[in-house]
Amino acid sequence: MALTNEYGPSAAYLHGAYEPITFVITSSNYPGAFFKFKFIADIYVESNTTPYAYELQARIKLLPNLAGAGVFRIDKIVADYLAITTGDLSTSAAGFVNDTIHTLGSNATTSIWTENEGSNYRKIKVNFGEEYATAADLAPIEDLDLLVDQYVSCVMSAGMQMAPTYDEGGVYTATGDNYLSSFTPIGSGKKILSDRELNGDYASTLASTINVINQDVTNFEWRTLGVLMDDTTPVFSNAVSAYVALFDSTGSVLDAAFFTASTDGGTAPVDSDHDFERLQYFGVGPQNLTAQTIDTGFTTHFNAGTVAHYEVFFMDDSVTVPSNSTIASMASLCYRFEVKPPSCIYRSISNRFKYNYVTLAWQNSLGAWDYQAFALKHQRTTGKIERKTFDQVAGNWDTAGTGVQFAYRGDEGGVTTTQVTARQSMVANTDLYNENDVAFLENLWLSPKVQLLNFDGSAIPITITGKNWIRKNNLNEGGPFTYQITFEYGKQRPTVR
Repeated sequence: MALTNEYGPSAAYLHGAYEPITFVITSSNYPGAFFKFKFIADIYVESNTTPYAYELQARIKLLPNLAGAGVFRIDKIVADYLAITTGDLSTSAAGFVNDTIHTLGSNATTSIWTENEGSNYRKIKVNFGEEYATAADLAPIEDLDLLVDQYVSCVMSAGMQMAPTYDEGGVYTATGDNYLSSFTPIGSGKKILSDRELNGDYASTLASTINVINQDVTNFEWRTLGVLMDDTTPVFSNAVSAYVALFDSTGSVLDAAFFTASTDGGTAPVDSDHDFERLQYFGVGPQNLTAQTIDTGFTTHFNAGTVAHYEVFFMDDSVTVPSNSTIASMASLCYRFEVKPPSCIYRSISNRFKYNYVTLAWQNSLGAWDYQAFALKHQRTTGKIERKTFDQVAGNWDTAGTGVQFAYRGDEGGVTTTQVTARQSMVANTDLYNENDVAFLENLWLSPKVQLLNFDGSAIPITITGKNWIRKNNLNEGGPFTYQITFEYGKQRPTVR
């Protein structure tokens, strides 16, 4: 007797959690002289505590289809065990730090890398078996683990990507087997887990022949990049370190440093053997780099306002400086950050960002965080105000008695409010951007998890209330142009009861 995996997700590729993850299984025992035949799929998920064993989470039994096969689609089960990392996870004995992932580098100043919370990346194991009875009046007997260790590696995702084989205007579909391979850090052309696109208007100062992904930031913003760190199938990551170089307005280097995963809060790819290690985060925003104490020169230059731009490369060691002659040592292309002053200067430095500078963070299509500042005028509204009332009895009915006359007071009685609830909303606008700079914003509208970042990096859950996304382009709109977004705070505004 034998089971055969006729079709299934390739273990050689990384998959999105919302792809159709389907196995087609056949058995040499079917059709045959058996009764009540069913295929069995056991789905195992690795625990996030020692001894990190694969634990059985679901068992599915299916009747054979008309072709005699068992067709198991398991993505809905798998997706239940994945979630984006929202907190900063320390590798120290202190364990979980109750601070947002966005403030990485500030929560523990010697940890600018961090592992995920254990569910951002999942390596799922599926074992297959069968059950049948040898006679019609007998109960079926399970025969498990006939086909074992069928692995599928998944990342959390949001929003469907268009398969590479489809042209614009085609059908949105699952990412395809090879889509996520573009985001495995194994060479100079590879991206990190961000939907931002290449920008040909910028060149790397360190390595001019390398592709660049640029984003504008101010000194007051928090940012992270999600990095795949497993050095085995299907990732083969060699992102040992992040090299960050700061430049002034003349292009001269102000400071540069390697931030090595194994010593600065994370785990080296060669040691990333478990789900919480296979995807890690690096704090890459000006505030993250200012707060860390691994290289205090960064703090000095950002606080002085002398940083015009900085570049981030992920490298396969912690000694080779990125350049046109060291491309072979690069694990990624160049991530460039243009440091710009805020557009709206309506208030003092201490207050203007509280009211006039809005940064949103959202779960992108690759299972990590993307960010965008909305730097032009925005408007905050308190709406959906609801009141709970009752009809109050007038007079001192509860105290009237011997020697106390019953009487009415003018401020008593009638409809009285016991509770007021309200929910805040906001309309925000981006700065002026060209087509390539904002193409990635579509995933903000598609994302199920969006947060508003406060000035200190703390996060507030919000819900996008806009119903439609219109992808502007230079041909139709004659850019540059802005985007407007409306959202509602996830939590009710506190009110007095």
